[in-house]
Amino acid sequence: MKIFTPSEKRILWSLAAILFLGLLIREGRNFLNQPTEDEKAAREAARRSFREGTEKYLALSDSQSAALWTLGLQSRVDVNRARVEELQVIPGIGPVLAKKIVVYREKNGYFQTIDDLTKVKGIGPKLIQRWEGLIVVQTDPLKEGAIVE
Repeated sequence: MKIFTPSEKRILWSLAAILFLGLLIREGRNFLNQPTEDEKAAREAARRSFREGTEKYLALSDSQSAALWTLGLQSRVDVNRARVEELQVIPGIGPVLAKKIVVYREKNGYFQTIDDLTKVKGIGPKLIQRWEGLIVVQTDPLKEGAIVE
């Protein structure tokens, strides 16, 4: 008693060969780490979801911490110790203004309060208000408790 006719056997062998070839291709892609278009779309969707979730979290969390995080800062910038490059990370401070801050500090000594920054040409109360939470004035860098906010 025969179960399959010769033409049915050919079709079954063809389907088995196609299935085997598909498995080989999938394993080859996994081996070479080349994601399919669906995998790329899924990864992009996950990135987008993470980004949106992070933005929602930052909107709900402490605004100062959020500002530091979005700028890539680990902590607030001490204007009495920061170099020109470090000052430029703060919004509104470009290379020229950063240089003015450093030159003023070298010429006149440490800033005693954040409001002392208004003595630097180009810095006004609005900029200082914008930097709230991003900068700190440490009057004596060797003394840990000497931070003025």
